[in-house]
Amino acid sequence: MNIFFILISIFIIIILFKKGIPTLNSHWNTMIDNFTYSTQEFYSLLEKELQSHGVKNIKVHEKKISTGGTLSSKRLYLRVKWKQYTYDCCCAPFGNGTFISWYLFTEKTGFELLISKIPFVGNYLAHAFFPITYYSIDTSSMFLTYAQSSVLKVIDDITNEKGVRSLTESERKPIMKDIFKR
Repeated sequence: MNIFFILISIFIIIILFKKGIPTLNSHWNTMIDNFTYSTQEFYSLLEKELQSHGVKNIKVHEKKISTGGTLSSKRLYLRVKWKQYTYDCCCAPFGNGTFISWYLFTEKTGFELLISKIPFVGNYLAHAFFPITYYSIDTSSMFLTYAQSSVLKVIDDITNEKGVRSLTESERKPIMKDIFKR
């Protein structure tokens, strides 16, 4: 019985070290009224726009994400991964319009989370082993700017082509959270 418990504990620790936990850092959405557009076509245009910037090691693929619990239906998103960042974009019909949204997540490793939970010294150790640097701040800002500008360019191209009003400046701004809060 003790061997079984030890093996399960080792398995859980390996999973924690390998797979991190995503943290929502920012999001954005807009509704384009009286306008319909194909989800697949939007994702195809967005993927081409994302790839056109020459950023290395970007992984782009479609992903079905549950709309609720395990047995719920799924909605198709375009997932963009780069370093520890995940950017999920949605384009879906809603009423007479098209709804577009995205979510930016960062993923802390299981090891970082494990260290941060050590009583009394966890936060100190997490800051020591995983410091927030100008580089990490800059790269997160670059990725967010890159992804948001790509979505807006695709929307602008589509709406201009179809004669639909452009988004206002306030409709273009993402909702930010403290990306480096621990």
